[in-house]
Amino acid sequence: MSIELKQYFDTIQCQQLVENYQLSDLTFTGSPQSVIEKAKRDHDRVPVMIMNDDQLAGFFCLHLHQGPLEIGGCADSDVLLRALSIDERFRGQGISLAAMKLVPTFVKAHFPYVTRIILAVNYRNIPAQHLYQKSGFHDTGIQRVGKIGPQYVLFKMINA
Repeated sequence: MSIELKQYFDTIQCQQLVENYQLSDLTFTGSPQSVIEKAKRDHDRVPVMIMNDDQLAGFFCLHLHQGPLEIGGCADSDVLLRALSIDERFRGQGISLAAMKLVPTFVKAHFPYVTRIILAVNYRNIPAQHLYQKSGFHDTGIQRVGKIGPQYVLFKMINA
């Protein structure tokens, strides 16, 4: 298993990878297609692919500037991680944890002014809460109401 994060670009190769993505439960996340469509309208949204060797294993969005403000973050120094999903064929292999551990390095390389990653996780999404805790995220103590219920706001500082 070789996990790598790559920014999604609207190329035929990336489009084909996304077309084959398998995700049926959208209770707590958005599909890669919806992330890409929103990013086309909002250039502060950066779609990111989680690659396992040459296969698309997961997907998420990094939302800059206005994104962090939605959950009480700072537009100048935070990035909001949203819509994390793992292709159903790759679940249970530790890919999401490996990917989340790579996010700070990816963010630092692409957005050097960002010092903190923030996210909101639904209070009923226990597996995601455990994933984020294992990958070094901490509770801000802030709760907010999301589209399907209360959410905890978590953060992870990016080391200089």
